[in-house]
Amino acid sequence: MTVSTQDRPNDLYSSPYLVDYYDIVAPSSESVDDASFYWKVYQDLKSLRSPHFDDPFVLMDVGTGTGRVLHGLERNAVENNADFSNTEVLGVDNAQHMLDKAEKITSGPLKGHVSWINGSALDLEAVMQDRFHKKVDLLIFSIGSISHLSEDGQPQTFLNQVSKVLRPGTGRAYVSIYDGSLLHKKKDIAFHQPKGVTEIKSKLFPHIVYRESNHRGDLEGNIKYVKFDLEAVNSEDQSVVEKNDISMKMRQWEEDELVSLSSKTGVTFIESIRGAHETFYVFNTAE
Repeated sequence: MTVSTQDRPNDLYSSPYLVDYYDIVAPSSESVDDASFYWKVYQDLKSLRSPHFDDPFVLMDVGTGTGRVLHGLERNAVENNADFSNTEVLGVDNAQHMLDKAEKITSGPLKGHVSWINGSALDLEAVMQDRFHKKVDLLIFSIGSISHLSEDGQPQTFLNQVSKVLRPGTGRAYVSIYDGSLLHKKKDIAFHQPKGVTEIKSKLFPHIVYRESNHRGDLEGNIKYVKFDLEAVNSEDQSVVEKNDISMKMRQWEEDELVSLSSKTGVTFIESIRGAHETFYVFNTAE
């Protein structure tokens, strides 16, 4: 594998090292406890109709990353002695390194039922264009993902795309907003920025540690900017094998702002459900 020691702007998904780091620091299914919630939703929606081989239940996880939610569903299937029969599972993300890892670590009941697709939340029609079964029964946009849609109009574009691919009537979209991405009532609240250097040991690459430093951030309106330096270092000889200047731009939300935005799109808001660290907003489209 070719690595770089040059400074270069990056997200957290642009190399195998970054994907490994992301999986270490990102919330796990256990910490956010949403896998059991989505498993029940999947079971409930599947019972509303009788999917079969020629007309399967279609489950789409948008912004799937390395498949955290789908692998959480997989664990629930094992625990409940269930499988994904008559179900077509789609893990969609625009970062190929993430999808590569998601596919690599899929070995249980999902295998043979899941497709890992490089696609955009802003063009779900393109994701479904060449698929035989074009309507989605359950669409998941899990904790924090929608905050990546930070440009003006992008959340509305996403919801309009949802309306194009969701099965009319019985189909449901579950869009989560993380409590930590809600705008604080005190607009000038200071961000906590870690000081010094934080070191994290790789779980995938022998002798590699990740060093975070130079954290800085700001809040401009409803946009949170977070930047820091991240190095992948060989702990044996202290050589830097990859150096990244991480820059993230995340949308922050007013409470129930998504409901207001949805009124101008092709989806219909049904309900909101409180989770431990998030709110699930549920949408459908008319028959």
